[in-house]
Formats: sequence, C-alpha cells, structure tokens
Amino acid sequence: MAMLSRHLRLLFVITALVVAAFSTGINFLFFLVYLAAALLVGAWLYARRGLRGVRATYRVVNPRAHVGEVLQAIYRIDNADRFAKPWVEVANESTLPVNLPGRVVGIPGRSTRQWMSKVTLTRRGSYRLGALRVRTGDPFGLFSSEMTIGHASNVVVFPEVVSLRDWRLPPSPIDGNAPARRRFEAATPLVTGVRPYNHGDAINRIHWLSSARHGELHVKEFDLEQAADLWIVLDLDRAVHAGVGNDSSVETAVTIAASIALRILADNRSVAMTASARRILVHQPDRGQRVEQKMLHLLANVQADGSHPLAEVVGATMPQLRRGMTLCIITGSTDRAWVRSLSVLRRRGVAALAIVVDRDSYAGLEPGPESRAQLAAIGHALSEYGIEHRFVGRGDNIADAIGGRMRASA
Repeated sequence: MAMLSRHLRLLFVITALVVAAFSTGINFLFFLVYLAAALLVGAWLYARRGLRGVRATYRVVNPRAHVGEVLQAIYRIDNADRFAKPWVEVANESTLPVNLPGRVVGIPGRSTRQWMSKVTLTRRGSYRLGALRVRTGDPFGLFSSEMTIGHASNVVVFPEVVSLRDWRLPPSPIDGNAPARRRFEAATPLVTGVRPYNHGDAINRIHWLSSARHGELHVKEFDLEQAADLWIVLDLDRAVHAGVGNDSSVETAVTIAASIALRILADNRSVAMTASARRILVHQPDRGQRVEQKMLHLLANVQADGSHPLAEVVGATMPQLRRGMTLCIITGSTDRAWVRSLSVLRRRGVAALAIVVDRDSYAGLEPGPESRAQLAAIGHALSEYGIEHRFVGRGDNIADAIGGRMRASA
C-alpha cells in the first residue's frame, strides 16, 4: 500500500511537470521532464537486474527443539554476478510465535555472505518455515524485484522438560496390601545382583558361576520396581484446565508428563501414555530413543480440547494395566469419581500416583474456601485408597513439587 501511494504521488508530480512544460514552453521544465524519465527508466532497469546471479538458501540447525531453547537457522546468499549488490533483503515467514529475524546485506561481486539467525522458542507445537524470500530495489525505492527460493521446512517444538534426577516410581504392590519395595520371587529378565542362598530360595534362581567363585550357593536377585512399566494418563478435558498460553494448567500438565516419561525412559523402562484430547490418543508400552521421540511429538501437539471425563478414560485404561505396572494420572479434575475407579489397583498389583494441577490457581482466582475444600477432599479420597499424590499450582517449581523419592502423602 505504501509503495502504491508513493507511485501515485510520483505519477502526479510527473504529470504536472509534463503539463507545465508543454503549457509554458520553458526549456528548464523540459529538462526536468527528460531527467525524470531517465531516472525512472534507470531505476526500473537497476531493480530488474538487481537479483541477477543471486542464489540463496537456508538450513535449520535444530528442527527438533524444546521450549526455552534457541532455534538456529543458517542463511547463505551467493552473488555470481560481477557487479556488487548494495542491498539485498533476505527473510522468510513462518507460523512460529516469533519469526526468525530477516536481514539486509550488501554483497560484493562474485562473493558469498553467510550468517545465523536465532529465536527463542516460547510455545510447543508444530510450525512451518516458509520458502526464502529475497528482495532488492533501486536506490530511490521506486521499484523492487523479488524472488522466492527453496521449499518450506517443518519445525517441531517439544514441551519443556525439567530435570527429575531423584524422581522414583512409587512401589508396586505384589498382593492386596503389601508394598513391593522388597525383593520378590517372580521371574523377571532384570537381574539386580546376587546374594548368598537362603532356605526356601528357588533352585532355578541359583547363579552357578557366583556359587563356584565363592564356594557356596548364591542366588540371583530381581527387583520388581526395575522391571515395572509406567502408564501415564494425561487428562486433557477442557473443563478441568484454565489459563492462557504458557501460563496455563495444560502446559504445566504436559511438561510434567514429558519430564516423567523421559525420566523413566532414561532408566530403560517401558512407558505408555493415554492422552484424552479431542480424540483419545494411546501409545502402547515401549522403550528406547525412538519411543522418546514419539512421546515428545505427541506431547508437542496435544491441546486441552477433550470432552472425555477422567473416570471414563481411566476405566478404559484399566484392562491394559499388568501386574507390576505403575499408573500415573496427571489431571486438573477434583471429581472424586475417577478416584473411586482406582480402588481395584492394589488388588491387581498395580501402583498409582496422582498429580493434581490446581486449576483455580491458573484461572487467576484467589484460593477461596471452596477451592481449598475441593483439593483437600480429593487428597483425602486418594489417601483413603492408598494412592500417592502431589499437588502442583501456578508458579510452583515442578521438580520440587513432584521430585525426590516418593513418600506417603499426608
């Protein structure tokens, strides 16, 4: 619009100058007409050939990054023409919350310019960087020449991951009322060590090499906790979340889910996830680097747009839980219906951990008696069924709120 307005003003001035020259016959006015015409033609030709011999590319250094990290892109522009290019503008649009900064550079003849653009990533999601747009023009700014080079590229911003170095899964019960922090008799492929034989130990647990080395019988030890899988249920019902942008309960819930999942995967354990977004997304138990990327991709794009009650989601997950597993529920719901559905877990030998995000604190509300009463009620209900739980509110340090070795909640 600004360019069009400038052209209209210029057309008006030239038209007035031509009319005045032919009306008065003054030689000086004719000289100005010819000069203006020569400048216009020269500026047009200069802009037209301004991008001759110019080639440009860009490459994203880290197309997979986390919130809080810096996205880096390397731009390169080559001038194969023997004439210098005094100014060339290079930029590309994107769907990122903040675009990568463009740059205006000058390039000598037959030379190359290269630089790196950076932008801090503030929001998780999948984004698109457009093709490179290169533009130049004449010194008077009357005409411009532009070209689009290359193809669009994709950038995935994973949720923030906090360090949970001391985080541990709660112990899994091996019967109706006994915790499984102790060693257990069931066979498992994960051997944690050997110890001297005790009366009653199974013969198939004898470690013959260690027995020969020590001159007495030694048996293999197995740890249920080390063999356990983790199943995360991420509640994305829109009714249980509040807040806007990064300062919202859903972002805190996703960060917690990502942090716990990566912490357990780092121990070479299997992790599964159910995310109750607009449609229920289920990732079956698996382990390894490939699973980590799949989990992060899932969590990068989910939103609090679901409508499935948590009790329904937990009920659908129950049949998939095996003995020795741990169920981790991350929610903002204070409806005790989903708590009652957890009552059968101990009898099935499944541990549970509930992380409740204080929705009201993210809604900007002062913690009133009703809000405190709801949190106290859900905490009491979880304690009644022996479910370990943590509360996380707006502004809390996540690592402090859920970190450390799990202890019984008061």
